[in-house]
Amino acid sequence: MNPSMQDIMKAQEKVSTLRWYYWRDEVVFTPQWWFVLIFLIFLFFVWIRLLDHSRIFPILLYGLLTFNIATVLDTFGGELQLWEYPKMVLPWGPRVICIDLMISLFFMMLYQIFIKWKAFIFASIFLSGIFAFVFEPIAMYLGIYRPLIWSNLYSFPIYILLAIFIRVIVEKICKLRAEN
Repeated sequence: MNPSMQDIMKAQEKVSTLRWYYWRDEVVFTPQWWFVLIFLIFLFFVWIRLLDHSRIFPILLYGLLTFNIATVLDTFGGELQLWEYPKMVLPWGPRVICIDLMISLFFMMLYQIFIKWKAFIFASIFLSGIFAFVFEPIAMYLGIYRPLIWSNLYSFPIYILLAIFIRVIVEKICKLRAEN
């Protein structure tokens, strides 16, 4: 088979249409949809209340990098059919933009609270365990997340590496910024 760009565009149009009808008929205003939306709003207000405004640049940089990387990873995982999000807040775009925002908010709070590296690493391991072994199973139970050929055992080290890798990048950027 040798698909053309036109074939891909037609298939994408069909998927977009199917996603819209599925979302409209099966997702929007369901208990899962409300749960994700309300939890995101609640978490956002908690984050706003706790935000250390004196460190807003590195905290927001950390969150932005986390959000972008999590969104890319979720997009790849969905496209490679490693997992799916049957109950998404929006019908198009990143499959789970609200969950990626939540991950970013949790990671920004982690980054803000745990200043010392040793404490940060331990807290990252703990939070990653919560994500992989508590939040993911809850999301599965609620029908928000469905692993296809994925295990939360794979997610656990990825969350840890994500937290540490992004902190290294943010610290390098902040150091360069301070030197200028």
